[in-house]
Amino acid sequence: MMLAAEVVVWEWLNEHGRWRPYSAAVCHHIENVLKGDARGSVVLGQVDAQLSPYIIDLQSMHQFRQDTGR
Repeated sequence: MMLAAEVVVWEWLNEHGRWRPYSAAVCHHIENVLKGDARGSVVLGQVDAQLSPYIIDLQSMHQFRQDTGR
């Protein structure tokens, strides 16, 4: 009997109001951080250099840029 693997996909809302998925590596990183401290934050640049300005605040579930705060 083969068990189905569970896949979690995290998404972000772009400037056009469309939800866009993060890469599998970023989703995996977010899930790992959540398991350790669900009230902390996720630094996306630790996984993808193009996302280095972005942080996800896990308490509010909002992503923001470190340089602008938005």
